[in-house]
Amino acid sequence: MNNGYTLYVLRLIAAQGALASVYTDPRDPEGFCAGFVECVSSRHLLMAEVTPWGKLDGWRLRRTSDVLQVLSGEEYEQRLAMLLSHYRQQHVTFFEAPLEEDDDILRRALQHCLEKRYVISVLIGDEMLTGRVKDLNDLRVTLQLMDFFGRPAEEETVPLRDIEVLSIDTEEERMYELLERLDAQRPQLLPPEEE
Repeated sequence: MNNGYTLYVLRLIAAQGALASVYTDPRDPEGFCAGFVECVSSRHLLMAEVTPWGKLDGWRLRRTSDVLQVLSGEEYEQRLAMLLSHYRQQHVTFFEAPLEEDDDILRRALQHCLEKRYVISVLIGDEMLTGRVKDLNDLRVTLQLMDFFGRPAEEETVPLRDIEVLSIDTEEERMYELLERLDAQRPQLLPPEEE
């Protein structure tokens, strides 16, 4: 349902550094994500998300074609700005340098996650995969998945075109990083000494 006007609005909001609410679920008119639109292309948009309680919560990358409506400057965004200020939450951009208009935001984000070793989650249909980027090319990403306790599990290779949402450094991914650290600190049982 995305059109040129929606893309124009998203780019304008990104340039202004304004808070916005982005609606993407036609089955849930009350469901939306709010935050700072950092970069937009004809294919993807990257947002630094803000919880309803005014706390920054990582980044999410979505397809721009999934955007149904964008609001900015409304009461909800004003309330979030007040809460962000109260909690002294400073928005830090994901990319250190601005991207070009024709950059592949998804591939650049995954490359950045590979370099920084971020735990990420990717949504593909009804399946959510969580882990670290192990390998990346122009068509596919290979993830080293994590199990329920943050331990390494199997690898999975995913076509980039199938990724609907990419979550980076949200509370959920930080939980997996914590579980991974806790698991590494657990005392390991030593094998019995040979006689």
